[in-house]
Amino acid sequence: MIVPRQSDPTPAGNERKAAKAPETKGPAPAKPSRGTPPSPAVRRRVRNLVVLAILYGAGLAAVWGFSLMGVSTLVVFPVFVLGVLIASLETDSGLWGGALGLAFLLSYDFLFASPMLELKVLNRTDLVALVIFVAVALIMGVITHRMGRQVQAADRTATALSRLNRLSAGLFESTTPAEACRFSQEFLTKILRRDVTIALGEPGPDAPSAVRDCYEQRIPTGYGEVGYRGVPEKFLPLGMKGRIFGVVTVDCTAGDLDGASRTLIASVAAQTLVAVERNTLKEQQDISEE
Repeated sequence: MIVPRQSDPTPAGNERKAAKAPETKGPAPAKPSRGTPPSPAVRRRVRNLVVLAILYGAGLAAVWGFSLMGVSTLVVFPVFVLGVLIASLETDSGLWGGALGLAFLLSYDFLFASPMLELKVLNRTDLVALVIFVAVALIMGVITHRMGRQVQAADRTATALSRLNRLSAGLFESTTPAEACRFSQEFLTKILRRDVTIALGEPGPDAPSAVRDCYEQRIPTGYGEVGYRGVPEKFLPLGMKGRIFGVVTVDCTAGDLDGASRTLIASVAAQTLVAVERNTLKEQQDISEE
């Protein structure tokens, strides 16, 4: 009698069986790929399309509701004008509003004007309505664009004032001229995203000629100025009331300074010099008291 061989029921036997079992190698699970996020222009275009789809559906629903109530569907034209107005405001462009007005007219002629389900040539009433829609859309687009620019300008002004307030507070808390200059150059470096250095006093003999020219002649030198080709920095005189205190150095490897940046640097430099003079007088008073 042949006795069948039994497997070892012990844990050690199970481990040996698991070790002898062939390993099945399957394809590694694919990692979820992160797609490139859409650009702001694409997101805005999608948003505008969604807004137009909602307004278009609301306009047609209004016409259908008036027809069910037995009211003349012509009263829906003010609703169409309202939709065009909202579209121009929401999309900040009269073109989207005009496109919505055209879609309203074509859908109205096809679905609600007899004979129905038949696209007819626009009559004089429809042409006048289309002109009104386009005019309203373009006017509101221009107004909205101007309002948007004014809001952006107000936001920029508020941001600039907030930054200047932080600068004034930091300069007020400074106790030495060097500390005031260090705070201002860190402030400008952060705002302009360029390396900025504020140096007090006359440049040494080993300083570049552009720095000495800026200090002695009290004029901007370096990058973008005549006679200083190849110099990657721009040097601006740090002076007030006919006196020269030092030189402001700005890295211009990314390009020259625009008018707004120059105005910001001049404003920061003026506040810095006030703090430098105050701190210098305080140091002199402390020395005299000792």
